[in-house]
Amino acid sequence: MVNVAGAAFDGLVSIVHVVTTFLDAQTDLHGRNSLLLSYIYYHCIVKKYPLSDQEAAKEFYLHSRSASEVAAINHAMTSFERAGSVRGTSDTASSAAGAQLNSKRLPHEEIASQWTLCSGGPREFTLRHGWFCFELIIQCMTQYLTTSQRLHYPRAARFSERFIDDLNTLVRSFIDDIVNSPAREITAFNTSLAFFFHDCLSLLDRTLVFQWIFAYCKRINAKAVTLMEPTPLMSLKLDFLRILSAHEHLFPLNLPFAQSSAWMRSQPASPSPSVSSNNSQGSINSNSPLQNSVEISGAFKQQHFLIGLTLSELFAIFEVPNGALHVKAINVIRNLLSWHDSDPRYALKEARHRLAHLYLPLIGIIMEHLPQLYEFVADAQRKGSHLPAAIQQSVAMAIAGTPTSTADIGRRDNGDAGGQSRRPTLNAEATRHLLACFMWIVKSADEHTLRGWWEALQGQRLAQLLEIFQLTTHCFEYNGPKTLHTRGHTGVQREELKSMLGDAILGSILNRNDLGKRRAGGTLSSQNSVTLGGEGLRYRKDQLWRQAPMTDFESVEAKNEAILEGVLSAEITLTILDSVELIVQVISGQGILQDQLGAAFKVILHALSCSQSVQVYENLFACQRSMVSKFPELLFEAETEYCADLCLRLLSHCSSGIAAVRSQACASLYMLMRQNFEIGNSFSRVKMQVTISLSSLVGTINDLNEDFLRRSLKTILTYADQDAVLKTTSFPEQVRDLIFNLHMILSDTVKMKAYQEDPEMLMDLMYRIAKGYKNSPDLRLTWLANMSQKLGERGLYAEKAQCLVHSAALVSEYLHLLEDKKYLPLGCVSFENLSSNILEESAVSDDLMSPNEEGICTGKIFTEAGLQSLLSQAADAFEAASMFEGVNEIYKIVIPIVETYYDFKQLALIHNRLHEAFFED
Repeated sequence: MVNVAGAAFDGLVSIVHVVTTFLDAQTDLHGRNSLLLSYIYYHCIVKKYPLSDQEAAKEFYLHSRSASEVAAINHAMTSFERAGSVRGTSDTASSAAGAQLNSKRLPHEEIASQWTLCSGGPREFTLRHGWFCFELIIQCMTQYLTTSQRLHYPRAARFSERFIDDLNTLVRSFIDDIVNSPAREITAFNTSLAFFFHDCLSLLDRTLVFQWIFAYCKRINAKAVTLMEPTPLMSLKLDFLRILSAHEHLFPLNLPFAQSSAWMRSQPASPSPSVSSNNSQGSINSNSPLQNSVEISGAFKQQHFLIGLTLSELFAIFEVPNGALHVKAINVIRNLLSWHDSDPRYALKEARHRLAHLYLPLIGIIMEHLPQLYEFVADAQRKGSHLPAAIQQSVAMAIAGTPTSTADIGRRDNGDAGGQSRRPTLNAEATRHLLACFMWIVKSADEHTLRGWWEALQGQRLAQLLEIFQLTTHCFEYNGPKTLHTRGHTGVQREELKSMLGDAILGSILNRNDLGKRRAGGTLSSQNSVTLGGEGLRYRKDQLWRQAPMTDFESVEAKNEAILEGVLSAEITLTILDSVELIVQVISGQGILQDQLGAAFKVILHALSCSQSVQVYENLFACQRSMVSKFPELLFEAETEYCADLCLRLLSHCSSGIAAVRSQACASLYMLMRQNFEIGNSFSRVKMQVTISLSSLVGTINDLNEDFLRRSLKTILTYADQDAVLKTTSFPEQVRDLIFNLHMILSDTVKMKAYQEDPEMLMDLMYRIAKGYKNSPDLRLTWLANMSQKLGERGLYAEKAQCLVHSAALVSEYLHLLEDKKYLPLGCVSFENLSSNILEESAVSDDLMSPNEEGICTGKIFTEAGLQSLLSQAADAFEAASMFEGVNEIYKIVIPIVETYYDFKQLALIHNRLHEAFFED
């Protein structure tokens, strides 16, 4: 008997190849021909399948039996069918009966068998058009299970062992083909194999399919390690996992077992999410149940197989310096969470808790790769900030080479370890998507689970978590609908329009010189516009500046998008506030984490500096007042900048145009004064910081609303007069004095606005204001910083350098009064070679600058690090002004300080810079 099955299979493959080649216009993105797909789905119907196994077994047992035996067997078989399950003995008997009645192979078995024997040209065709064979096998398998009524069978007993063996052989060969073939040629087949596995999860034994998936990932990983450029292979694996993760029953496939709240809180946790967490600092027993739930451990991947593979792949991809691959991996996770969020099956709170529990290791992955996230805060500072740079702790400490906080230490340590600096930084969009996934998990997770995990985190890891919250706040800051839709007639951005206008103006200036050339190369249009080479216009004001109105559809879309952005921003900020409150509770319960209170408060301060809705501001101010009430020492006893930052932000909101925001800011500012007074019968610290902050706002913000600010000050004064508890104390009188001084500072605002268009007069006014604060070093330093910023904006670097030199001399006077150190400058005298009037900064008596008075010279700028910061900025300004002799004089003061701390790396940089300056000079 001639076996024509092989020839028939080769012919089928050839037909598929011909149809796909000549009807390529009907091919989709995955290389599937629509005509062949229609055939499989609607016309490929096997008309004659064998009897169901129950019927076959009945015929097998009923042959040559008596009537009573037949009736008994029929009753037993009917009862068995109603139970909805088929046991092994019955399956064996029925399979034997089916084998006797039908010795021919079924269609899906024949296709799999012939595919294993296929070779040469037909096998190459199957790799190019493997989707057809996979879809055909799945279609035949589905029809077989439906016709033979085997859908209620145990999955392991649905198909014959011979068919399973053929599939195992095929899968092994396919994995070899994918690993050993160029990625471009095998991409379509890799996708088809992933879809085949995806469908098999609904039909076959899932343990078998999981074994195939594990074998695939193991071979890919082993091959990627040996390659110089593993990116294409990792991209194939990512596509493979993306398709598998799209299974409609992904959630139950990952065994999302629920854990009791008591169990979560009683178990210790590991702060490290990495695969090699056993070697990381802070790791504990690897058998800890909670640890296995929050990091990508072997136990986690065994229980949550598909999600464990996907998260492991994300972690591995972050180790590869390929930005495009990072974005692709992040999109896989984002799409998964978006799908979960919109799935009505998981709308219940308990289901959300279990879903979030599956993705908890993602939080650890983000913490592990924090240095790779896009710096939204730094980007905003580059574009311009309303806060005075010279008095900020972060600027002063960073330039001086000193870490500003534990969070910064953790981030820098992670950045240096493991070659993080060699990895590319994620772009803004990818970081936004990753942080959105992070916030979805935090919002959906059970509070007891998060508390149990965060209680076990070490200080550095907790600081990293708080830094992620701060970064997320700035990432999702809402800036209004105007920033979402900036469109003109040509669809270009404002910066491009300015560039085009500049080119047009330049072109009109050179018009006479190149008119002949342009006439030779183009023609003059009817609208007197010159066309170069028949392409584009040099200038057309109707296209460049006239903004076409939006259509009704575009207007509705823009409005809806603005509303969604605002809602998203508010929801994320409120979620962050809840999380910070939980972290504060964790910190309060553990004394060793008290240092992280400042990092938690920085998140709130940063949220106050961002644009928020009125509802969010109300919650922010309430949270801020709660923290100040619970931890007053954070602002009034420690040598920190938190009090200064808070006063600056509260005063800024006191000038808001929204009455509700002003009311909340006034209440917070008054409570701050009141608490400071209750501690020591004086609020000198807050009084000085409020005065400095208002001076900074007046000097740096051009659109400060003076009227609203005066209303807010009047409200604060009303609070003090009506406070029955402190009415008999000196508090109301001190508040009146402060309000009077603030009104005097605001009067300078009117004068400055009058000279806004006259920079020279404006600088002269600011100089006279700064000179008037000679008895108040903090305020004088603030106005010198304002002058330095204004001069830098105008490019007057020599004058800016002089302002910084005077600021440094003022700080050195304070340091000299505090403690006479040989390596520090001897006050203003050490700066005489840089400025002829530098002695104006000298303190003629201790009464003018008392180091022991509360609220006086309390900023971080009045430290050695702050002095180095000012000197470094002054050197930069002198170099920008080409005054290299000034650079030399500056470093004469800096070098003894650096030598004292044996900072040889910094010394090398200084001498190298002096070398370059001397050559320039």
